[in-house]
Amino acid sequence: MIYANGCSFTYGTGLPLKDKAWPFELADLLGYDRSETITEAQRGVSNQYIVRNTITTVSDLLAEGKKPFCAIGMTAPSRREFFIEKSNTLIHNVPSHEYHGNIMLDEQTNRDVDLFNTLYMKNFWSPVYDFHQYLIHMITLQGFFKSVGLEYVIFNSLNLTPNLLEPTKFTELCEQAEMGNVLATLDMTRIYEDQTFFTYMHDNELYYEEDGEEKYMHPNEEAHSIWAKILFDDIEKTRAGNG
Repeated sequence: MIYANGCSFTYGTGLPLKDKAWPFELADLLGYDRSETITEAQRGVSNQYIVRNTITTVSDLLAEGKKPFCAIGMTAPSRREFFIEKSNTLIHNVPSHEYHGNIMLDEQTNRDVDLFNTLYMKNFWSPVYDFHQYLIHMITLQGFFKSVGLEYVIFNSLNLTPNLLEPTKFTELCEQAEMGNVLATLDMTRIYEDQTFFTYMHDNELYYEEDGEEKYMHPNEEAHSIWAKILFDDIEKTRAGNG
């Protein structure tokens, strides 16, 4: 079986049938029953959510005697997970350059969060810090998978800088952030970094073009299918190398 987690690029935003998202296509390629594929991907979530849920759910699966192949699409490093206790709501759209509100929150809470976001962006936000946090998330996930003996692949759905159109490579950003020694502790054979899902989708124009709709600039069905094949080829290369 496959366990997958990520943001809207893993959830399948825009797809008429969510079982056409890349985790299900990857299950077919790896020879797993696609009906047993588990995905906890959600739209607009943060890496904090992805790491926390992955470790919790996979630990439960292991306790049940299951050993899933884990496929994780990391998201934008700037996103944070905040819990609003009074409404039992998780939000992930702070910090952002412009807060657009959250439909799960009441009007007053949205105003309060908007003010918090403004102050956060002015006084605390740092792309370098975001990247350092991203690196910690990568180390946490990889350390967990290694400790429980699971096969896995990790990639980035969105680019690692605020400019989504700027090609970014994980290893290069590690060097720029003077985190080369930390990078050396990672097993890069399990981390696909040749391109992000967004870059591939954008460069090949395999996205929904309906401006103003939620699915705008999200990968279409063809993009999901091809991306699964890209991941599969990388997984097979890693398996052959460990042969």
